[in-house]
Amino acid sequence: MLPKLIISFLFCIVLTFSVKAAESVSTDVADRLYENGDYAKAAEAYLSIAEVDGASPGLYYNLATSYAQSGDYGNAMLYYSRANRLDPSNKDIRNNLNYFESKIEDSNRAELRGKKISVTPDPETFFTSAYRLIAKDVRYDVWARLGVISFILFLGGVAVYLFCSNVLLRKTGFFGGISLFFISVMFTVFAFMSASYFDSHDEAVLMAYKTPLLIEPSSDSKPATNQLCQGTRLEIIAEETDVEGVPTWYKVRLNADIEGWLRSTDIAVI
Repeated sequence: MLPKLIISFLFCIVLTFSVKAAESVSTDVADRLYENGDYAKAAEAYLSIAEVDGASPGLYYNLATSYAQSGDYGNAMLYYSRANRLDPSNKDIRNNLNYFESKIEDSNRAELRGKKISVTPDPETFFTSAYRLIAKDVRYDVWARLGVISFILFLGGVAVYLFCSNVLLRKTGFFGGISLFFISVMFTVFAFMSASYFDSHDEAVLMAYKTPLLIEPSSDSKPATNQLCQGTRLEIIAEETDVEGVPTWYKVRLNADIEGWLRSTDIAVI
């Protein structure tokens, strides 16, 4: 019985190392395809790795860059956006995302042919700016760690207040502890806000080459807007589903001037 267990254990170890080796080879192959300028195949390789290994900011960044080099701006914007959501502090991801947003805004502006319509998102208010700084620009785990640290310091303040005989230290522990308690609560709220955004599905990227938003969720509907270019980031505000609950149409919004319906096949949810 024991030899069989040993053999099984060794087999599992060998299998694990074999899988890891296969994964690393796949990554090397994808990197080599990209370096050789075969960007479409590199994107396919990175995508297959993501399907096996799961999402990561670096992998999505490489995938987005491969799509961008191959001219697929829809998938480039999609995966830059997903990479940014996974790691909003990464400057390379943010810079590439901003670059493509400005590039697509220029393309949408050209489609207007001189019409005075905004093709950029609505200007941020104080509250939307604060929400972006809290929920979008900082990951929830960062806020959670700060909340834990603040709570531990709060407990330290309580200990100082309870066990120190020095009046000044007791006052410091008391008032400092109260402040740290409310700070830990604030960081916890921020963590929940960021986690809620991370799990949300209210943003999408236009994947169709050029298409207008429609007035109604129907193929016979008249256009509500001029054509938008592939890669435009949109906010999802409503949806129509079939009898099985699968979305078939989405009502999307770019800004106060550009709002309407698109088929679910025309967009990809971030």
